Amino acid sequence: GGEWRRRWITSVVLLRTVGYVLSKIDTAYDNKLRDIINKEWKNLNASKPEPKIFWKFIEEERNNILKEYQINAGQGVTVRPGVTHINLKTGEQTHGDALPTLYHYTITSGDYKGKEQKDVLIEAIEWWDKYLTNIEIQYKANKT
Repeated sequence: GGEWRRRWITSVVLLRTVGYVLSKIDTAYDNKLRDIINKEWKNLNASKPEPKIFWKFIEEERNNILKEYQINAGQGVTVRPGVTHINLKTGEQTHGDALPTLYHYTITSGDYKGKEQKDVLIEAIEWWDKYLTNIEIQYKANKT
């Protein structure tokens, strides 16, 4: 439980930290880069509530965790033990094998409720990758 909680919190906080590093650190190195980053941030704010992965997961889940210590994800387990059948007339017993234990890591509330946590984290990472790639492309085009 505790290990999972630390991993979830760390993952969500680091996802949001990408934007802070971009706006606070990367903008300090180059005026053209700063202008592109600021323009893209304004575009992102103007598009709210889309993209949902940023506003309803990266931003919202981070705020829930850091400001309210509310975590909208959970873990669960389904244990599937073997079954024994007893014939009451003969006393004969038959045994069914246990099935593998299932572990569940799903989002428990909000816009991503019911989705696998790893899938939502992957979607968020991929979104950041596209966002940053767009900035890099613009920067390279404007650098010359």
